[in-house]
Amino acid sequence: ISFNCEKKEKIPNELKIAFQYFDQNLEKKVIDTLKTIQGDIPIPRNFDYGIAADIRNNLLSKHQKSELLNEFFDSLEINYPDDRVGILLIAYQRFLQGREINLEGQVKSSKAYWKPILECEEKQRLRRLKIFSGQKIGDTLNIQMPVSKNNSVVDYSCPYLDWDFNPEKDLMVNGIITEKYFRFDSTDMALKVKVLTKNHPKTEILMEKVNVGDEFEVTLRETAWKIKTTGNNVYN
Repeated sequence: ISFNCEKKEKIPNELKIAFQYFDQNLEKKVIDTLKTIQGDIPIPRNFDYGIAADIRNNLLSKHQKSELLNEFFDSLEINYPDDRVGILLIAYQRFLQGREINLEGQVKSSKAYWKPILECEEKQRLRRLKIFSGQKIGDTLNIQMPVSKNNSVVDYSCPYLDWDFNPEKDLMVNGIITEKYFRFDSTDMALKVKVLTKNHPKTEILMEKVNVGDEFEVTLRETAWKIKTTGNNVYN
């Protein structure tokens, strides 16, 4: 696949297939919107008329050219359905408006978006393996958890896992591991922890009341909670 930097841009055949599908299947009001809307359209899940679902479920899944389109995106290393939908819609919008499609720029933008997320997820994968394999039932843990304005522990997702513990509002629990198990698959590891001490007795954990002596689940798949063992091994 080559990207043409000449004034007249070369449009890959796979995009032409998508454009033809849009010409035939999008309602006139949608095409008119794409022709006149200023700037690039919002990300697919926020765009009206439900066309993102149609692209995912039909053009990229059941169409006679679906395999060809997906091979095209595989070659570009664009792996997520929403990213494929977004690239197709933005390319079509730019084409209708006579603008440069700039497929190369769209691909770079997508990869730049996912890079810190994928790096974070890999770090989390190694972290949960260390915690799960390094601890046994009966071991004690110190867990620090961020707390929201409604006085309940919350958690964050990649790549936004960095936060600073504030003892005035955030929750710190000392507990003992009572169970180790997999939740849905072999990558989804969890611990059951019995609370020994709790710095803020009335603070809930994920909107549930948990008192000293109670047990709660610590999921390890992806978490911003700071976990430290009694041997001072810190799993961040």
